[in-house]
Amino acid sequence: MDGPMHIVVVGAGIAGVVTALTLAREGATVDIVDAAPTAAAGASFANAGLVSPGHCFSWAEPGVAGAALKSLLGLGEGISICPPWTPSMLRWATLFVREGTRDRWMANSQAALDLATYSRNLLFGEGVVPCEAYGGRQAGILYLYGENDQPGPYDEALLKSAGEPFERLDRAQLLACEPLLADASVKFARGVFCPNDGTGDAARYAAAALEQAVRLGVRVHFGERVRGFAVKGAAVTGVETDRGQYQADAVVVAAGLASRRLLASLDYALPIFPVTGYSISYHGARSSRPRVGAVSIPHKVAWASFGEETVRFTGFADIGVPGPGKVEARFQALEAFAHGVYPEIRDATAHRWVGQRPMTPDNLPFLGASRHANLWLNCGHGAMGWTMACGSARVVSDLVLGRDAAIDLAPYRWDRYGRLGRRATATNGSRSRMPQPIRARSRQP
Repeated sequence: MDGPMHIVVVGAGIAGVVTALTLAREGATVDIVDAAPTAAAGASFANAGLVSPGHCFSWAEPGVAGAALKSLLGLGEGISICPPWTPSMLRWATLFVREGTRDRWMANSQAALDLATYSRNLLFGEGVVPCEAYGGRQAGILYLYGENDQPGPYDEALLKSAGEPFERLDRAQLLACEPLLADASVKFARGVFCPNDGTGDAARYAAAALEQAVRLGVRVHFGERVRGFAVKGAAVTGVETDRGQYQADAVVVAAGLASRRLLASLDYALPIFPVTGYSISYHGARSSRPRVGAVSIPHKVAWASFGEETVRFTGFADIGVPGPGKVEARFQALEAFAHGVYPEIRDATAHRWVGQRPMTPDNLPFLGASRHANLWLNCGHGAMGWTMACGSARVVSDLVLGRDAAIDLAPYRWDRYGRLGRRATATNGSRSRMPQPIRARSRQP
């Protein structure tokens, strides 16, 4: 091929922008196309901001069927299911429940951990975008539990098998780690601290990454909707938009929830479904701020600070798109929790946000090659888009440029699902020896 490759990236969220920047740094010519008016306007806009391999485990865990039943009966707390019961929801829910066996949860969680740690190490290790540009810090994350709660029986074993350091903390130790919790009305009895995890504002990162990409020659086309793909034989040769057509040597689909609709035009039936989350960003609380990012596991709420003035609380997971009443109830609960953890923010300016995470049944993205030559996938990251962004971008860029990926891509194959379950021919990519559970519950690090 004469000259640099020309690549079209569909999507300007965190996944698409970082992919475009990674390709441009390798000398490729890149166009980004997105219907939104700005970068990171969807699920990347005001997410939790946690870069969290320490708790990237699959949501489809053993017992998930019982939790779904509680939700249907109105007894669920952090997770609920929203009508209507469309065929796509029913398929997704069936696949999700079927992923909730011990073996599937272990394999899925291991794959998520592999990608998440690889990605985090690229984010903070290479520092392509400086931390000050997005309020980034690799200061660790606290995963918190109440008096009657414990980490899952295999969580720490998975971290050990991946070589991830962690500390078990009793209440006195977690207060030393995060003094802010001493005055909180929400009480935690113990925690797990993962010192290599970090925090940062994904939308600010995407904006800074896009600036770099544009300086390298990346062309950005906002407000332009991709309608389909140009196909010649078994190869994709470009994209068709509402303003014309872009020819390309390769196309990367990184369009979040829109990826399912776009790829359906090529007869892909990817189970990507919206799972709604909520955040409140508080601006102006200057006297103190959280020292580290944190997650209350029983409440399903996370929080982190970005820079000197912004603290964000994020929580809950509603499968589907809730109505106004549900949204308001969620925000009231999130606000009450935030005030209980961090009373100072009562006087800060609050900005609410609702976003839909592009979730797959196993909580793993579709990553890598597709059925069509020249068409590559980087979509379906769910709640882990920020954590997995840099690793996913590097994997896809390596493949597009003809190099081997640094991690095993079998768990992220586009064809791992049939209509109602896993295909028999799809490999799970799990390790042959699964880690054993850590049964001792010592509270000492």
